[in-house]
Amino acid sequence: MLLALKTEILRRGIRQTRMAIQLGWDPSKLSRIVNELAVPTAEDRRVIAGYLKVAEVELFEGSSRTAQQVEVATETGG
Repeated sequence: MLLALKTEILRRGIRQTRMAIQLGWDPSKLSRIVNELAVPTAEDRRVIAGYLKVAEVELFEGSSRTAQQVEVATETGG
């Protein structure tokens, strides 16, 4: 689970829309990553960790969903 990422964003009072725009992303991309509806690429992880100035492992270690699980969840609405 990307709970560490979601928690860090909330703890800092960061608005996901603003963060996404500052990263040059569509806000839906960040939302999908935070809510585990998309699996972040290695580059996405690097960019997010750099933005938050924390180690990638602190935000993404133990992510529970694989790309295949995300695809199935998206198709089934869960």
